[in-house]
Amino acid sequence: MNATYAQVAEYAGWLNLTDAGLVRVLGADRLRFLQGQTTNDLRDLREGQGVYTAFCTPTGQLLSNGYVLEAEDGFLLVLPAETWGEISARLSEAIILDDVVLMPLQEGMGLLSVQGGAADEVLEEVGLDAPPHEPLSHHTRLWQKAEIRLVRNDRTGFGGVDLLVPYAVMEELQTALVATACLPIDDALATVLRYEAGIPQAGVDWGERTLAAEMGAPFIRRHISYTKGCYVGQEVLMRIHARGHTNRTWVPLQVQGEILPPRGTPLAAPDRADVGWITGAVRSPALGGAILAWGFVRNEYTAPDTRLQVATKPHAEATVLPNAPRPPKASGASSSCLQSW
Repeated sequence: MNATYAQVAEYAGWLNLTDAGLVRVLGADRLRFLQGQTTNDLRDLREGQGVYTAFCTPTGQLLSNGYVLEAEDGFLLVLPAETWGEISARLSEAIILDDVVLMPLQEGMGLLSVQGGAADEVLEEVGLDAPPHEPLSHHTRLWQKAEIRLVRNDRTGFGGVDLLVPYAVMEELQTALVATACLPIDDALATVLRYEAGIPQAGVDWGERTLAAEMGAPFIRRHISYTKGCYVGQEVLMRIHARGHTNRTWVPLQVQGEILPPRGTPLAAPDRADVGWITGAVRSPALGGAILAWGFVRNEYTAPDTRLQVATKPHAEATVLPNAPRPPKASGASSSCLQSW
């Protein structure tokens, strides 16, 4: 049995993210090294804090999002399943004379995320206390003689906590959560929840040609620093920032009709045929059951309430929304405790 939307909104469910990448970064040069590889500023991080960040190509294309935690005289890098292998390989190749050690952790532990309006209460019921409410604040707790790291991370807009759990107790913890009526969230519901929160997925909502700055203002605020100095892709991102915009932006749309437009469906305007395309669409309870889509749209057509034509059969109308229906809680500007993936 899986969680329903109402159960997550009013209580909680859990996401199985055990395919995510978990990499410990150690060594005397770890700050200088990782600071030069990632888009956000790590200098102000202290024990128990974290920061959302991204990795780019030298020409500014987005390779991965994720987050970095300051933990026990090192960094803990948490990356999506779709990208962690490529990022780990890139970081390994970049170590030349640096005193840096990369230690993959996913053979011994996995990521589970409890999400929902009562996530903290569920954790308390199974014997774990949630970390403070600042995004990416974290601490470790013993559970069944195993050390679990709890990280404040809202993946749904309802609030939630990531848990880095040793596999020795993973099944036992999942059983304990189910015993409290906190049920697993399946892939279909996870997609609805992340789209309502405006959280993109690698390989679905962006690809190898997507510039990081095209992901929109909320993503930029959470993931990119324009004051930290040099890092891979910084020159291009700074040039875009100085110019003021990209040519297109990932935006939410409400689509009329009954047909969910497939990924890649073209968008048009009365005066232009090639306005953009859709990256994904769901039925959204937050919009009263209407179709919520996300897509890349040329900036001349991204103003809220702009009407576009969706190339489904029959054609449907889409309206640009001002923001995600239910953005992650307490997200804010780029700093050491801020909200994505």
